[in-house]
Amino acid sequence: MNTIEKYAATENHHWWHRARRHIIFTLLAKYVPKGQQSILDVGCGPGTTIGHLEKFGRVMGIDVSYDAVKFCKGRGHEHIVCASAESLPMKDNSFSLITMLDVLEHIEDDMSVLCEIARICKPNGTIVLTTPAYQFLWGDIDEICKHKQRYTASELCNKLKAAGLQIERVSYMNALLLPVTWLSRRLKAVIGMGKPLQSPFDKCYPAWVTSTLESLFRLEAVFLKAWDLPFGVSIICIARKRI
Repeated sequence: MNTIEKYAATENHHWWHRARRHIIFTLLAKYVPKGQQSILDVGCGPGTTIGHLEKFGRVMGIDVSYDAVKFCKGRGHEHIVCASAESLPMKDNSFSLITMLDVLEHIEDDMSVLCEIARICKPNGTIVLTTPAYQFLWGDIDEICKHKQRYTASELCNKLKAAGLQIERVSYMNALLLPVTWLSRRLKAVIGMGKPLQSPFDKCYPAWVTSTLESLFRLEAVFLKAWDLPFGVSIICIARKRI
């Protein structure tokens, strides 16, 4: 199994991805009408999100990885482009919905990406982003994925506003697991010096543990329908392009 196949399997089956996807699409259903949306998934990876976005309209994916683009097309997603998010090969005002899920943290010049997204978004169009939260939670996963930074909600909002976007909602998520995440990463920093990096997605837990973790994370979708969470391991933001 190559890297992109392994990542696709993780997106489909890991409790974190499944619960996060449930939260994202619960909020999307509230803010974006299903139907004739023109949609771009930036950093589409193996295309898992594209399949779920298709209920909202016509979806195009873009990824800098040729292997990811090839894999997506092999799954039947035809409208996939290999290109950099810093220079999107799309016309101004092209998409009514743009998703960028855990992508921004990979890019050094994040402002150039946000300005590009603002450029191709239609007036009053919707932009949905997720990013990892808090630099003090930096851990193995950030090193393995070559992240450039983690964000606070205020930092992310300020960058979106500077790109000419209006914040509709911003909230942390995965709040219940923040203390556990912080403790595990601090312990690794103290006693794990010299040990190989290990992705949390490669760790194996008993079925009842993964089921419990997924259920706890998914519960936040109910809360987030009406309220924002003041802390968490990740951030979700819904923004609009000013008319």
